Amino acid sequence: MKEFNSFQVILKETRNKEPLNPYLITLKQGFKNFKNKLQLRKQYMGEGDESIIFKCENNKCEPPIPFNINEDILLNDITDKSKNILNKDIIISSNKKSTFNPLLYICDIHKLKIIQDSVLSIPRSSDNYMKLLLHEVIKNGYINDLITYQYLYNKEEIHYNENKPNELILNEKILTILNELKILYYDDIHKYMGYPLQLFDICAILLYCGKSCNVEFSYDQIQYRHFKWVYLDDCLGNAIRILHKYERREEENIELYCGLKKVRLQNEKEIKAGYFISHVSTSDDLQVAKMFRSDQGCILHFHPSMRRAGGILSCDVSWISPYKHEREILFSRSNTSNIEDRHKEYFAWNAKIEKEDKNTQMILLTWGRYDQYIQQTMYISKIWNHFIDLNLIYIILLFAEGDIILKNNKRKYEEIKNEFIKRRCYNDYINLFSIFAVKIKNIRYTPIEFTTKHTIMIGLPFVEKDKEK
Repeated sequence: MKEFNSFQVILKETRNKEPLNPYLITLKQGFKNFKNKLQLRKQYMGEGDESIIFKCENNKCEPPIPFNINEDILLNDITDKSKNILNKDIIISSNKKSTFNPLLYICDIHKLKIIQDSVLSIPRSSDNYMKLLLHEVIKNGYINDLITYQYLYNKEEIHYNENKPNELILNEKILTILNELKILYYDDIHKYMGYPLQLFDICAILLYCGKSCNVEFSYDQIQYRHFKWVYLDDCLGNAIRILHKYERREEENIELYCGLKKVRLQNEKEIKAGYFISHVSTSDDLQVAKMFRSDQGCILHFHPSMRRAGGILSCDVSWISPYKHEREILFSRSNTSNIEDRHKEYFAWNAKIEKEDKNTQMILLTWGRYDQYIQQTMYISKIWNHFIDLNLIYIILLFAEGDIILKNNKRKYEEIKNEFIKRRCYNDYINLFSIFAVKIKNIRYTPIEFTTKHTIMIGLPFVEKDKEK
């Protein structure tokens, strides 16, 4: 998944990756970076200070890179032209896997039972998820994602047994990813949240966002082979769920994008709206999505309501991912139990082909609640000359079934306004309405609890930009 912005070097049967920003790093700088890295490795291994020589055999690229290429060219420009990965001796072509497509098609709904069976098969009695997670990664052939150098790896030292994950020894000198996790755990962003994540939660995000196993993991999911990665899938979903709860999503109004290479819908009706069969990476940078899309494909355009939705789990993982330039927002794989829920619009999203040409199809994704209430909300807003906050209209429609009588509780609200703000209730209109709603409807919530529920747990779908429609 991150192949486009990583060099791959094969050295003594090992493969290592270096995350390089393709928008800022040139080919010449990339060579220099690897030369320095390999020089340090040789010194560390006691092999002397001999110079490292890179040789790029342009004619062995697929497609070939011109021999007269300027080494000051950005990696992004090379990627657009050749889609190749540098090798110490040659440049090898990108891994030709099947098209990555996280959408559930109507014809594949019967396969959801495969996912359910995989999820339900997870033994949850173990008290050490880290061992189970790392054992799964090793079992699937990605020990290199957990260590710094492969030559340091010794099975006996970590007691790896394919059938006994709880015997795995978490030796930080060998499984050096454990040291990375501790650094990330004490990141200022995590500290600000109150350290809600466990180390295995952070590990799952790092494996997905910054390690090579994410490619096979993602492709296995779209092929319904969830049984191969039950712990990575479970830990990743749990991490997203936790961060989704702690982040201030309710104030965001950003548009997000996800590029899918060689994916194109003939009709929106061919997919099951509201369901991702795998986790989905997005960015607020359209150029990043275009890079993933490559020459042809589609771009999923996430309306702000997708990020605000309480039932569509997402989180900002940019503080964990090594690819900072992507500013990655990660959406969780959908829960199979919600697909036929009677309140499925709370968990669901809808897809609409926004625009298309011969190379690119832009598909707009919107939260089900947004689509359910947008027409009524805009109708009332126009009557009041767009004077009333859209989310206030939405809450009234949701709660009072169209009764928009609002008594004057402004003085009472001003007295307790700071208490609302402390609980992340930022919308003054809805805060004020909550006082009326609790009093008139005689519900069991306090005004602050009422507002917290609808602002954070359920979500407010509308942003100011929607008034322009």
